[in-house]
Amino acid sequence: MDQIDAIHKRGRVLEDEYFQRVDAELLSRMRESNEHRTEIEKLMKATGLHDDELFEHMIDIGLNSTNVAALALTPLVFVAWADGSVSPNERQTVISAALRQGVNDCPDAFHLLEQWLQTRPRRELWNVWKDYVTDFYAALAPSTANKFATRLLNQATEVARSSGGVLGFGKISESEQRLLDEICGMLPQHPE
Repeated sequence: MDQIDAIHKRGRVLEDEYFQRVDAELLSRMRESNEHRTEIEKLMKATGLHDDELFEHMIDIGLNSTNVAALALTPLVFVAWADGSVSPNERQTVISAALRQGVNDCPDAFHLLEQWLQTRPRRELWNVWKDYVTDFYAALAPSTANKFATRLLNQATEVARSSGGVLGFGKISESEQRLLDEICGMLPQHPE
C-alpha cells in the first residue's frame, strides 16, 4: 500500500510540475503578446499610421518605435549601396540628410542608420519601406505629399551623384538610376 501511495504521490508531483511549466509558458506567451501589441501601438503613435500588418513586418525586421525614424532614409541607403558598396561621399551625404531631418535626436534610429551604411540591409527593408511610403503619402494632403516626395527624390539623387563623375560630381550609375526610377514610381504624382 505504501508503494502505491508513493507512486500516486510521485504522479501528482510530476503532474504539478507539468502544469506549472504549461502555466509558465502561457504566461510568457501572454507577456510577449502584450509587449508585441504595445509595440504596435507605439509604432502607430510614432508613424501616425494605422496598419497593423505593416507594423508586424517592421517588427519582424527589427524596427520599433525607438528606431523607426531611420526608415524614412531607406531609399538613400539603398541608393548608396546600389553599386555594391558605400563610398565615403555617399555615407556623408546620407548622414547629412539624417542630421537635417533630426534623426540624430533618436539615438537608436541614428545607430541603425549607421549599421545600414556599414552592412548592406536585407531586401525586406526595401519592401517594408515601399509599404510604409504608400501608407504615409496616402495619409497626407496632396501638396504636402508632393513636398515630401520632391525632397526625398532630391536627397536620393544627391546620394547617387556624390560618388560618381569627375571629382565625385555629375555621374549617376545605371544601377543608381534604376533605383531612382523605382523610388520615383513609388512616390505620389499629384499635380500642384
